[in-house]
Amino acid sequence: MSLTVTFRSVEHDQRPRRDLRLVPILMAAYVAAFVGDGFATRAVLLLWAGCAMAGAGLLLRSGNNISNNASTRTRTRTRRRTLAAACFVAAGAGTAATTRTIATHTGPLPRLAAARAHVTVEAVVTDDPHTATSARGPFAVVPLRIERVNEFGTRLPATALASDPDAWRFLPSTRVRITGRLRPAHDDTPDAATLSVHRPPEVLAGPDRLQRLAGRLRQALRDACAGLPADPRGLVPGLVIGDVSQEPESLATAFRDTGLTHLTAVSGENLVFVLTAAMPIARLAGVRGRFLTLTGLAVVIGFTVLARPEPSMVRASVMAVLGLLLAAVGRRARGLPLLCAGGTLLLLFDPWLARSYGFALSLSATAGLFVLAPGWQQALTDRRVPHRIAESLACTAAAETFCLPILVTFTAAITPLSLPANLLAEFCVGPATVLGAAALLAASVWLPLGRAVAWLAQWPTDGIVAVARYGSRLPGATVAWPDGLAGALALLAVYALVFLITAAVTHHKEEAS
Repeated sequence: MSLTVTFRSVEHDQRPRRDLRLVPILMAAYVAAFVGDGFATRAVLLLWAGCAMAGAGLLLRSGNNISNNASTRTRTRTRRRTLAAACFVAAGAGTAATTRTIATHTGPLPRLAAARAHVTVEAVVTDDPHTATSARGPFAVVPLRIERVNEFGTRLPATALASDPDAWRFLPSTRVRITGRLRPAHDDTPDAATLSVHRPPEVLAGPDRLQRLAGRLRQALRDACAGLPADPRGLVPGLVIGDVSQEPESLATAFRDTGLTHLTAVSGENLVFVLTAAMPIARLAGVRGRFLTLTGLAVVIGFTVLARPEPSMVRASVMAVLGLLLAAVGRRARGLPLLCAGGTLLLLFDPWLARSYGFALSLSATAGLFVLAPGWQQALTDRRVPHRIAESLACTAAAETFCLPILVTFTAAITPLSLPANLLAEFCVGPATVLGAAALLAASVWLPLGRAVAWLAQWPTDGIVAVARYGSRLPGATVAWPDGLAGALALLAVYALVFLITAAVTHHKEEAS
């Protein structure tokens, strides 16, 4: 089986997943990382040591079982080993989260931020700067990793707020020296400090080669779309590489009101498209065996750099890497276990992801595709709904069902038009994405050709825009709902009520038949 087919089965397999062994392990990592990120005291490390000891005890007991029934012994051993693994993972994620929190609240940088000191720092730009506006005018928001503050060495994340956006058009990995005033960072960010800057930075070193290449490709697509009307000019780069820097605010609002925002959040679907196009080409070129796996890994890493490592993109990339490695050793990648394994590894590596809405939504949407979508699609197909429509409805409804309890906590609204809007937009998304990717490749070779392809991409993109803008004007496009934990619990109560009613109706029909 080719690596392409194997990976496609991970993202779009329509069979229900029954292997839930890794689910408690992912949940343990998530809870421990979330809790550990809220405490900046070394005493909490004792809690994680206790988790590790509990895991060791369960692991030792897994070999001791007085039952004479072989199947019972196997089930008991499996449960104990799963719980032991969950304890070990909780200890690891909790320790990583607590030590990260201690680092961002103690040491020279946080102390100087608390004192609102005027400092000179050396830092590396970690993501694309973007422009925001305030009452004082536009300013640049620049994600950084500060590596030296005054005479102290450090490696902590921070954000620079600079008064001159034009002076901050840097690619990630650019090294700069900045002078400004520190202040404490907001609690809802992973930053150790915020730096207010009113002077141009001094560039110490330019971006690395990979970032320069990615920057040229991203700029090539923007240049190819420059002559298009405002909506497709902003949307085509968003569909292809998640670049929403030129997306009109009114269009972003229309996307939120109709549940289409996910179209510009690059993740698994885009990565599947890239791998599906690249891997057959590699095979036709004679690439085989471990070199085919290395080609797939290179494609994943390259596209992640191109589309930028946002939480949803990182989640999809880790799943892709795991799927490729499993395929290389002849193992079939299964959706839900792969999702849990990838999520757990990411939480161990970066525990702050447990507090990222983007990461939570990405995990939830993907879990919905694996858990609910196959059964719902089959139910619709059994009722003679066309396959393409059944797939779109099932996938959208499943992802929305899993994501809504998280979304309402900060949006205080639900979007009833999400299903019909996604169903209508689905017919335009594929052609728009394919033509947009072709425009990127063409523009990187010859800009006039890229502009011609981007002009073709405009037409299906206009269809998506029409769905979003018309849908957002309809009455009931958004319905107010309580926010926070109360809103999430209320929505879960509605889910439970719908489930009970559905189960009762199904039982009644079975008895009647």
